[in-house]
Amino acid sequence: MTQNQLDADARALITAERNAIVQIYARDGVAGARAIIAGEMRVPGPLAMMLTGPGERLVVGNVAAWPAGVAADNRFTQVAMLRTGHRTPETFATSATPLPGGYRLLIGRSVEEQQRLTETLTTSLVAAVGLALALALGVAYLLARTIAARVQGIADVAGAVAAGDLSRRVDAATDGTGDAFDALGGALNAMLARIEALLDELRSVTDGLAHDLRSPLTRMKARIDRLTRASDGHNAEVAGIGAEADALLAMLETSLEISRVEAGIGRDSFTRMDLAALVVDMVDMYEPLAEDSGVHLTALAATSVPVLAHRELLGRALSNLIDNALRYGASGGEIEVAAVPTADGAQLAVCDRGPGIASASHDDALRRFGRLNAARPAGGAGLGLSLAAAIARLHGGRLTLKANQPGLKVIIDLPART
Repeated sequence: MTQNQLDADARALITAERNAIVQIYARDGVAGARAIIAGEMRVPGPLAMMLTGPGERLVVGNVAAWPAGVAADNRFTQVAMLRTGHRTPETFATSATPLPGGYRLLIGRSVEEQQRLTETLTTSLVAAVGLALALALGVAYLLARTIAARVQGIADVAGAVAAGDLSRRVDAATDGTGDAFDALGGALNAMLARIEALLDELRSVTDGLAHDLRSPLTRMKARIDRLTRASDGHNAEVAGIGAEADALLAMLETSLEISRVEAGIGRDSFTRMDLAALVVDMVDMYEPLAEDSGVHLTALAATSVPVLAHRELLGRALSNLIDNALRYGASGGEIEVAAVPTADGAQLAVCDRGPGIASASHDDALRRFGRLNAARPAGGAGLGLSLAAAIARLHGGRLTLKANQPGLKVIIDLPART
């Protein structure tokens, strides 16, 4: 756009100069044209002018020779010419006009300054665009880093809450900006505080109820035991009532244990331990029971799987999983207990070859008192998997159920902790 305007300006000046000389030539002849051209040449400037007569005889001008390839047809062209008194040729926008009597008029205007101006503008524009792009990228990078950090902080809190730590909150901004992220963090903190209060209230009610029920159940169990001893163990009804009382007490104890685990009790007792050794110990403990049930119980553990965990709670979780496998998967005749290191930490797994649990029922199986008729034909209160899942969450991990084709595979993934 700028170059086109400069070219148009140069052509307009050449046209005006040419028209003036042509009019003077028509009125005063060669002498008049010579006079005005000579006057123009005395003024320093960008003009190149030349008037030639018949036989290309130079009449007046400041150009050493008529430029090759320039015809006297009033067309505009750019050529390099050397002006009188100059050492180097220059680029000129030129136009040549035929005059009566075999004369020719050449008028040119130097475009060297225009070209330098155009190059300067182009260089400046490229530099400005480059600088603007660099600044835009820098600002975008800083904004992206800032936004990513704010979002990551909220995501970390959400992940910790999902893992069971309801005490986590989004950090409040200290610069007083009060932006949208601050508003989001404040709303999220208020919601988490409300959820934590409701869960604490629910736990308080359920724990209180369980404690209140445990005392009368314990007294009832003691009376049943006295009746059983009084009947020398021959009263089947009394013995059955005693068994039900034992099951109910065990259910209450497990419910209280789940509540304690979900409340985070035990997290401050984590120590360095070896999962492989825990698996071997649990398999050794359950092996006689497995043999009585006709099940081959195997430990598949790496040489060493170090983790930071609560050994007693993990042992309780693994005990529940093995007990469930013996109870519901013994028909497969084979149970494997594994402990292996992973890229993100470690993994415990108990695999059986029994009837398994349909994938659509996995979520139901992990709920408290979630008993599945098809997969759990007898016994149990539906709390074993719930307790194991709560222990996994206490460790920042996760319990999942997968098909073992045939059978069920229960996996506890534990994150790496320092």
